[in-house]
Amino acid sequence: METKMTLKKSVIWAGILFMALLLIPSGALFAEGTASSVSYRDIGGIGSRNLVWILSQVHILFGAFVLGVPIFVLVVEIIGIKTKEKRYDRLAKEFTDLIVACFATTATIGILFLFSLLVFYPELMSVMAGIFKPAYYVYVGLFLGETLSIYLYWSKWEKWQDRKALHLFWGLSLNIFGFVIMCLPSGFLSFQASPVVLNPVLGPWEKAWTAINNPTWWPVNIHRIVGNVVLGGYICGAYAGVAYLGAKTQEEREHYDWMGYTGNFIGVFGLLPMPFAG
Repeated sequence: METKMTLKKSVIWAGILFMALLLIPSGALFAEGTASSVSYRDIGGIGSRNLVWILSQVHILFGAFVLGVPIFVLVVEIIGIKTKEKRYDRLAKEFTDLIVACFATTATIGILFLFSLLVFYPELMSVMAGIFKPAYYVYVGLFLGETLSIYLYWSKWEKWQDRKALHLFWGLSLNIFGFVIMCLPSGFLSFQASPVVLNPVLGPWEKAWTAINNPTWWPVNIHRIVGNVVLGGYICGAYAGVAYLGAKTQEEREHYDWMGYTGNFIGVFGLLPMPFAG
């Protein structure tokens, strides 16, 4: 019960943190690309570039796990429904517990990453906001949709055992929201690697879409999808290994041994196409 309350609070805090972001005065985040009096700020010791790199790297690792694991959670749950074997349902639920446990951390680090960019790179963020401003609002809506989906999918697991179609709907919604949330920032990233010409006559939505739909956008999306699955599988396998060491009964040891095998199988299976996706 205590674990469930902790997981529930983590999702609630993730939503609160992101809602707080919406209360920030317009500033650089929603500016129309106006020039900033300060182009770049540094921080002593670690340096602003290193700080942003560390925050972005940690956020990507947590985010890859949160976005990758729901893919095979849904598949495992469907297998459980088809085979009517409870062990698949238990496995999918335990994978979902890991997702929820990491969700608030992912959101918090993401917000710290965003604040760091706003503080240390105000001119860059002003220019990016002038291009992608409509997409920022879409991203906020997607995040709230993902928060609702993951909460309902996780919290109603036992209650909706006899309503599996409804439960699978929220699992599918979680995957759809996660996929689009992954693709949208990839557009911001890939635009900086392969910028396209933005016609001055384009409206805000047309300009944002033209910038996002650049030549390297879909290659990055494909690479990230595969990478998310690989990382998620291996972390679940590592978790199962640690849980196996602390298991008290033979049944638990068998369960975590199988969970570790499944996680590592997913990781290896996803790793095979990774060079081609990269």
